[in-house]
Amino acid sequence: MGNKKVSIVVATYNQEKYIRKTLESIIAQKANFEFEAIVGDDCSTDGNAEIIKEFAEKYPDIIVPVLREKNLGMHGNTLDLMMRAQGEYIAFIEGDDYWIDENKLQKQVDFLDSHPDYVACFGFCHIVDAEGNRQEKLEQWSGFMKEGGEYTLQMFQDYLLPGQTATSMYRRVAYGALQQKLMEANIDISKMIDRSQVLCMLAVGKMYNLGEYLAAYRYVLTEGSGSWSSQNDFYSKDNVLKYIAGMKDMEKTAKVLGVELDFDARRKYELMKLEVCADKFSKKDYKVILNQLIEDASDKKGLKRIHSTRHLRKLILKMQGKI
Repeated sequence: MGNKKVSIVVATYNQEKYIRKTLESIIAQKANFEFEAIVGDDCSTDGNAEIIKEFAEKYPDIIVPVLREKNLGMHGNTLDLMMRAQGEYIAFIEGDDYWIDENKLQKQVDFLDSHPDYVACFGFCHIVDAEGNRQEKLEQWSGFMKEGGEYTLQMFQDYLLPGQTATSMYRRVAYGALQQKLMEANIDISKMIDRSQVLCMLAVGKMYNLGEYLAAYRYVLTEGSGSWSSQNDFYSKDNVLKYIAGMKDMEKTAKVLGVELDFDARRKYELMKLEVCADKFSKKDYKVILNQLIEDASDKKGLKRIHSTRHLRKLILKMQGKI
């Protein structure tokens, strides 16, 4: 099979409806180097694994199937696949997304080969629905870079990502040093994917967005659709608390890595969102979320004061019959 320049990590579960499109977009890549796609089916209950087997039989030099008999969860599945990667670079794509540029891998390898001080490279993505129809309005409000160029810590602190997962490519060599440092600090490395992974890589090198559309991100909120967004993007108590806890975890990780990170500006934004969407929660759940935002803040008194001022203003307007 020879040496692989790029290892593509595909973590997938119950995505029978989408996985064929994902794998087809991988096979369609044109490159002057060899690449492999390590496809991990996390014990799916639909026909996902059968489609992966089909592609592995047809393209044995590219598709490396990992068909699990026990579900590891998204983090466990992804981490295991990363550990199997042999390429100089690692590209990620989830089983419901797909690439729209047949030169995606080549363009990113060319950039990273010629810019050794950069540890990662990204691009733009189309946001599509279940049928693959582009949702341009959603793209305007996405949390990804809208212009090509260098990615900064300030962008990360503003909760802006360098690109969607399917547009990413990282240097594999950077993971070893990071994992050692994180394990020494007793930080769970199994959580080092997506946003946390971007933070960690910022601590060891620079990142760049090519400014070109490379992938399609499938954004589907229908329950049971197999899309990541259908499980994680609902504005619910559990998801909000998970999101808040994630910010605190990243601040702790940043401290270990010697990176100055403070999400208080984002907490203020989340506080305003909570106040506007108060009717979505019971009084008890609202208080739990509010207290957690305040507890995690660097400036607890400041965040509490902002909420008290807004709450008082709202009461006065209500008494005046203006709301």
